[in-house]
Amino acid sequence: MQPLHPDDSRLTAYVLGELAPEDAAAIERAAAADTGLRTKIQEITDVQDFLTGRLAASADPRLPRQRENIRRNPQQTKSRRFASLQIWLIPAAAVVVLALATLILTRMPADKPLAAAGRHQELLEPAPVLPPAAVLPPAPAAWFLPENAAGSLPLDLPVTSERSSLTEISKSIREDGLLPPHHSVRLEEILNNFSVRLNGVTAIARDAAGNHSPDGRETGIPSHIATLATEMIPCPWKPSASLLLISIRGNGQTDCNVKITFHPDTANIFRYRLLGFNPVAGQTPGILPSKLPAKSVTTLAIEIEPSTPAGNLGSLEWSANGKPAPGISLVRKGDAEPSDDARFAALVCTFAQWLAARQNGLIDAEIVAALAREIASTTLAADRTDFLNLIDRSLHL
Repeated sequence: MQPLHPDDSRLTAYVLGELAPEDAAAIERAAAADTGLRTKIQEITDVQDFLTGRLAASADPRLPRQRENIRRNPQQTKSRRFASLQIWLIPAAAVVVLALATLILTRMPADKPLAAAGRHQELLEPAPVLPPAAVLPPAPAAWFLPENAAGSLPLDLPVTSERSSLTEISKSIREDGLLPPHHSVRLEEILNNFSVRLNGVTAIARDAAGNHSPDGRETGIPSHIATLATEMIPCPWKPSASLLLISIRGNGQTDCNVKITFHPDTANIFRYRLLGFNPVAGQTPGILPSKLPAKSVTTLAIEIEPSTPAGNLGSLEWSANGKPAPGISLVRKGDAEPSDDARFAALVCTFAQWLAARQNGLIDAEIVAALAREIASTTLAADRTDFLNLIDRSLHL
């Protein structure tokens, strides 16, 4: 028998009981004198035991003593081979799977460090424990399916958002040279780092006294409590869908309480979802935020899949400080030209979903790069230019 080494395939055959008795005895003698061989045999045995428990669901009806006698004396089973074919058919297939899996697993390199470039950080280190999220709407991460519900299925919307996620992912990409962990990418936080003015329908909630002085000189209270603006553009990653952008802007002097609800037209909408605000695993969703601070602006995005080419998609109904405000009807117009701010917001939504590995079948690096090229301009604001540089850096990791 030729000398043995730890990677010798005969060790796997020995563990699986596929060797002739004299060869098996020779391996046992070699292992008794070689610690490396004994260690390798134990590793293969452990793998084989694990795979047996997972794959060999159909157990061999023979007793362990009977199986050992057959393995050691294969010639005694020739006359009974055809009689036992049905009994051995499934176990034989399992042995083939076990042998292949054992060979693959035992020959895989162990404990080699992963290359940093092109890898998400969660592959290199355990995911950190996240603190409780400040904003947790009830269930905005899921698709809402109004066609399966009786009547309208409204969606209550948050009016504030944190902004810390962009700082975290920027550090990961620029300083660590790594794409950030998926769970650290919060679309709504990235989007709300930028001031966006939408070029669609706008509604204003005015104070109850009916004061019409824009700067509040008559009463010291501004004439408006809050402003709701919208713009609807084709969805970059799914042209058949629409991306509804919503901007909630507070007044310049006082905080206010704003509640907004999206009421879909179930006759024209297949499904819809609020982008971002994904629930944190292991945490109970918190109370929907409704306090809108003075001078604050919050931008939201809703992906809507219409069931008809054009028409009414629903409405936004809202109130400010407990008083109803003028609603906004949402009509899909295929020929409307998107504003530069809406196009930039769409780029942010696309990039954030790519970083978070969402919509993998629809969003890839090429789509992100193409949208970024469309936005690029010599007159672009400094914060947006910096964001494009961040996108470029991430696409090369």
